[in-house]
Amino acid sequence: MHKAFGDLHVLKGIDMKVMPGTVTVILGPSGSGKSTFLRLINQLETLTGGEIDVNGEMIGYKRLPDGTLQTLNDKEIAAQRAKLGMVFQKFNLFPHMTALENVMEAPVHVKKMPKAQARELAVRELTRVGLGERLDYYPAQLSGGQQQRVAIARALAMKPQIMLFDEPTSALDPELVGEVLGVMRQLADEGMTMIVVTHEIGFAKEVADQVVFMDGGVVVESGGPEIIDNPKEPRFKDFLQHVL
Repeated sequence: MHKAFGDLHVLKGIDMKVMPGTVTVILGPSGSGKSTFLRLINQLETLTGGEIDVNGEMIGYKRLPDGTLQTLNDKEIAAQRAKLGMVFQKFNLFPHMTALENVMEAPVHVKKMPKAQARELAVRELTRVGLGERLDYYPAQLSGGQQQRVAIARALAMKPQIMLFDEPTSALDPELVGEVLGVMRQLADEGMTMIVVTHEIGFAKEVADQVVFMDGGVVVESGGPEIIDNPKEPRFKDFLQHVL
């Protein structure tokens, strides 16, 4: 994968494989291209070069019989995006909607699900993230950790093949981080395929199947979670000394 913004080459040939049912944690300093990588998977940015495949389906393009690539139309992109759940640093909840309504929104309007069925689904997903008692609360009535859990429930309601997390705890007060990481641990235990950009080293050691350290738009080091305790690359060692 390559991505450039004008003359700025943000991703310089990222090769990565994520197996179904595994958790990949991406570590790296600010500006290393981690968030751009996730945004490319979810088609919030377009590739400059390379290819992304999810379960054998090319993201953003289709190959024509003559071998050339054609950009997908908006409807096709929306259909692909619906298979990918994404949770951002900022919760991006609709402030005028309750937790329940926020989670119902996409199933009703994107998947055209009947409202009664969407309500059942939303109740189930909010209960799954520990918010079964907060269905009728508005975002302003919820803590940051609770709002982020609503955002996770909203993504899960679309039954995604993969969950993408872009520093989901970085905007939270320290005492609220644990409740969000707890939900993410639960998803990992349930076999959800996850790609997580985070600075939570303990979470990476405990939950990750694959750890990837990025810096300067390239993968510097990757492997199992044991590489955190035994990094080989000087840049990775230096990064860990600053965050641990």
